Amino acid sequence: MNHKINIVLFGIGKAGSALINKAVKSRKELAIEEQIDIRFPVITNSTLAFFEKEGAKYSWEANFIQFSIPFKLENVVDYVYANNLENVVAVDATGSSEFVKEYAGLVKSGFNLLSINENLKDQHPDFESEVLRTALNRGLDYNFIDLPKGNDKAAAHELFEAILAIAQKTKAVA
Repeated sequence: MNHKINIVLFGIGKAGSALINKAVKSRKELAIEEQIDIRFPVITNSTLAFFEKEGAKYSWEANFIQFSIPFKLENVVDYVYANNLENVVAVDATGSSEFVKEYAGLVKSGFNLLSINENLKDQHPDFESEVLRTALNRGLDYNFIDLPKGNDKAAAHELFEAILAIAQKTKAVA
């Protein structure tokens, strides 16, 4: 049986889209070789979210355009709880300075957290250490991946590798 990793992706710009496409391309190989099933049950842009329906196929772009709805962050958390999603990784691929402020709440809600959001650098110097401490206290991962701006393929690759590291860690614990 494959170990499920549920990615909640915030931001479907170039880096977020590249991450989804990389995961979809690697899906079969991961399932066979690593027994890992990476899923994207929630995908958002700044105002709309696509919540996966059971049995939906992986044509995320068409599904996002057809079925996305306005959302608030609590809608995402409620969806994760209502669907008993485990091994949840929130990925911040946005450029939103406001979204960074939600990190502690996501971690407190049980989400591992990966970020490439440059606005993190504008926060109070203790902000990131507080998020990391909260994550560690809850047995979760937090990682900010600092890459040169505009290298979306590198960002997707680094995010994907960080997701796999979390997958291996949660798989070992399971």
